[in-house]
Formats: sequence, C-alpha cells, structure tokens
Amino acid sequence: MLKLVKMYTSRSHVLNYELYKVLEMKIDELRSTVGGVEDINELHTENKRLWSMLVVFKDARAKAEYKIDMARTIQMMSDKARKQAELKLKICEDMAHAKHPI
Repeated sequence: MLKLVKMYTSRSHVLNYELYKVLEMKIDELRSTVGGVEDINELHTENKRLWSMLVVFKDARAKAEYKIDMARTIQMMSDKARKQAELKLKICEDMAHAKHPI
C-alpha cells in the first residue's frame, strides 16, 4: 500500500527521519478520509516496526564504528611497538659493532 523510502547516508543504509515524516503525513491523509481506521492502525504498526529497525541499524553502526576505532588503536599500538623493537635492535647492533660498548 505504502512505498517506503530509504534515505542513504554516506556510512551505512539507515531509515531516516524523513521516513517518519512520510508515515505521519500518510496517517493524516487517512484520518481525513472515511473508513480509514484499519489503514491507520496498519501505518502505526509499520511505523513502530521501522523505528525498531532504525534502532537496530544505529546500534549495528555504533558497534561497527567501535570495532573500527579499536582496530585503529591496535594498529597504532603495534606500529609503536614495532618502532621500539627496531630501535632496540639498532642499539644492540651498534653496541655489538662498537669497539667500546657503553
């Protein structure tokens, strides 16, 4: 009966606030007609379902962003550890080749 529009964001596909506005507009249209009670109930049910989907999508997006941030943190930590290990190796090599080790 009602074609729902999905608004796309740059990071993920989520149902937007515009969808809520479209549904509210359709509910108002149905209220102005006679015998639209079943349709109004159907739209309210659909509206609730879509909002619950939006919460799930936002939760999944937040979890994905957290995992990306953690991966970046781990990468930075491993880069720092690698640089420290390379520095220690260089110091050891320099000491091994030096005539008078410190």
